[in-house]
Order: sequence, then C-alpha cells, then structure tokens
Amino acid sequence: MIETTRVHFEMFFMSQPFFLQLKYIHGERLFDFDEGVGYRNLTVQIAYVCWCKEDKEFVL
Repeated sequence: MIETTRVHFEMFFMSQPFFLQLKYIHGERLFDFDEGVGYRNLTVQIAYVCWCKEDKEFVL
C-alpha cells in the first residue's frame, strides 16, 4: 500500500511545473527514500506529507 502511494505521489510530482528544475538541481537523488525516515530531500518530503494528507494542491 505504501509503495503504491509513493509511486502515485512521484508520478504526480513529476507532472508539476517545478519538477524539471528540482531534477536538474538534485539529479537522480531527488526521490531517495529511507524506510522509517522518508524522502531525503526536504522539498519532496514536505510535498509527500501534504500528498498523504490529501492536500494535493501546491501553490508556489
């Protein structure tokens, strides 16, 4: 279940207009995830927490 949630979140995140800029800055490590800790990238972790709380609208 959690793995499915992460896959859906990452697909959503990659469709956002800011994704390419973050991908350029952080590269392949953008979605690094540690079990029990979460995403290593704070921007992604905050977005994931919002996603899990079903606040799927990000305003930048």
